[in-house]
Amino acid sequence: MKIVLVHGGWQGGWAWDGVAEQLRAAGHDVFAPTLRGHEDGAVDRSGVTLTTMVDDLIDRIERHGFDRFVLVGHSGGGPVIQLIAEQRPERVERTVFVDAWVLADGECINDLLPDEVVGETTALAGQSTDNSITLPPEMFLGAFMQDADEELAARVLARLVPTPLGWLTEPVRLSRFFTSGVPSSYVFLQQDQAAPKAIYERSAGRLTDPRIVECPGSHEAMLTHPAELAKALLEATA
Repeated sequence: MKIVLVHGGWQGGWAWDGVAEQLRAAGHDVFAPTLRGHEDGAVDRSGVTLTTMVDDLIDRIERHGFDRFVLVGHSGGGPVIQLIAEQRPERVERTVFVDAWVLADGECINDLLPDEVVGETTALAGQSTDNSITLPPEMFLGAFMQDADEELAARVLARLVPTPLGWLTEPVRLSRFFTSGVPSSYVFLQQDQAAPKAIYERSAGRLTDPRIVECPGSHEAMLTHPAELAKALLEATA
């Protein structure tokens, strides 16, 4: 099976390293790219939007040589895999959402988030020079990976990058995602504190008869519980 792993905000494809290792050991071909605007180093993120990231990722999947593949999206990666499946439904075997947002036509990610979160991230973007959001370390650790030990927390914090606000504010255009017939799964992370579970349940409820899987771990379970999440993904795609 060919699997494309799409990360969430403030990180890159490296966040999937532990999961990808497990999946490859099980015999699968895995591609875990870093989304546009999340590269290391000096990057101008001012013009990066959801569309920018999706178009770039589709091109990279093509160049990677994947013909038919499973799409896995974590958190903000949910709308990314929705839009890829919207544009290339004949190529997608299944979409798997890992505590990820599932948007309706015309919505943006901020439409699903609590008002206080939207206010905080918008204010942080306003403090930047390129309309990007740099999360305070204590916010990332407390909300996203409260189950990390000190060593892991330090390694992850050293690699985090700003996230373009355009990822959160651009509405999606979906004319056939929900009617394409591409099967879907939803993986709930049992110790996720990044958002109320009801928000994730609402996202899962928008999918047509999704396969539901539970997995231990925080919002960043790919970092704190990679073996368990890899097992959950295999169950979600079996």
